Amino acid sequence: MKHDRPPRLVMHIGPHKTATTYMQANFHDNAEALLKRGWLYPSIGERVGIAHHDLSDHEDQFVHRKGPAYDDFMRVLQRADREGLDILLSSEGFRRWKKRHFQAIGDLIGRRKLTVVYTLRDPLDTIYSFWAQKASMGSAPSLPTWMEKPLRSPARATFMNPLREIRPVAELPGVDYKVLLYEEIRRQEIDIYAYFLEVALGIVDLKPTKPSTNERLPIELTEFIRLLAKESSFPTGKANSRRAVHIGLVMRFLFKPEEKARIIETMAKAGTPARRTLSLPRKSRRFTAIERRLLLVLRERMYPRPAGKTLFGRRVATFTYYDDEALREIPEIRELLQAALKKTKKTYPPLAALNMGKRLLVGWRRIRKRVRF
Repeated sequence: MKHDRPPRLVMHIGPHKTATTYMQANFHDNAEALLKRGWLYPSIGERVGIAHHDLSDHEDQFVHRKGPAYDDFMRVLQRADREGLDILLSSEGFRRWKKRHFQAIGDLIGRRKLTVVYTLRDPLDTIYSFWAQKASMGSAPSLPTWMEKPLRSPARATFMNPLREIRPVAELPGVDYKVLLYEEIRRQEIDIYAYFLEVALGIVDLKPTKPSTNERLPIELTEFIRLLAKESSFPTGKANSRRAVHIGLVMRFLFKPEEKARIIETMAKAGTPARRTLSLPRKSRRFTAIERRLLLVLRERMYPRPAGKTLFGRRVATFTYYDDEALREIPEIRELLQAALKKTKKTYPPLAALNMGKRLLVGWRRIRKRVRF
C-alpha cells in the first residue's frame, strides 16, 4: 500500500485508567480491519497479548539499539516499510519514557511522521482508579500511603501534574502530540475507541467489537485481595508476570461466585469499623493551578477542544478504603483470610495449573510473533 504522504507511527500512551485496555482489546480484535485500511497493529506482545508492554518495558534498548525489544520493533518497522503500512503501538508504559527515548524512536523511523497520543483524565480520579487496579492485583499499599507523596508535592508528581511527562515530548521537533480529554469524551457520550481512530488515524468507519474491560471491583473485594496478598506474600510485579498469574486472577478464577459474594458481604458488614473515607478538594489552589497550566500549554493540542477555563469538575473527590490493621482485628475477616490462604499456595493444584497455563500462553505468543514477523 503506497502513500502520497510520509508513512506514520502512532504511539498511544494511555496512561492507566483512561480506557486503555478497552482500546487495546479493540485494536487487537480489529487488527485485520486496520490492516485493510493501511495500519499495522502488530501482535508481538508476550507479557500481554493485546498491547506492546514488551516494547515500553525496555526503553533503553532503543537508545542503545540492542536487545529483544529493539529487535522486535525493527521487525515491525521492516514489515511496514516492505508493505507500505503505517504503524500503531499502544502501551501504558510509554508514559514512563523520557525525551531521549522518543528521540531514539524518531531516529529509527527515519522519514516516518511520529504522532504521540495521550489521554488526560482528572488527576484525582486517575490516581485513585490506578490504586484500585493495583490493589486488585495485590501490589499496592494502603490508599493513604499511595496518596501521601503526590498530595504532598502535586506539582512534582506525574499523576497529579501530567505536564511533567507530556511537555518534554510535546516540545520535540517533528512530533505531532495529541491530548484526548477523557472527561469531555465521556460527557459527550463519545466512544473513545472510535474517537481515537478518527483523531489519530483518520479512520471513521470502524466501530468497537469488544466491550469495556477492567471494570472496577467493589472496594470490599479489592481491599480483601490486597490484604490477602500481604498475608500470603503472593509474588507480584513484572518479573512474575510471565511465569504466573497475579492474585487478582486467582480471585477471579479460583473463587466461586458465592465465595466472592460472602467476602463482599462480610467486609461490608463486619468490616464497618475499618472503613475509611478520604476527601480531597478540587477547588484547592494547587489543583486549579495545575489545571490552568495544562490549558495554557496544551489547549491547541486537546481533543475535543475545550471551550471554557476548566477541564475537571469542582466537586470534592471522595474515596473509600479500609484500614489494614483494623481489618486484621476483626474475627470474621481473619476467618475469611485463613480460608482463602490455601488458594494462594504454589502447590495448590488449581493454582499450579493456572500458572502452567500462563507460561504456555507466553511461550505461544513468543512463537506467534516469530512466525508473523
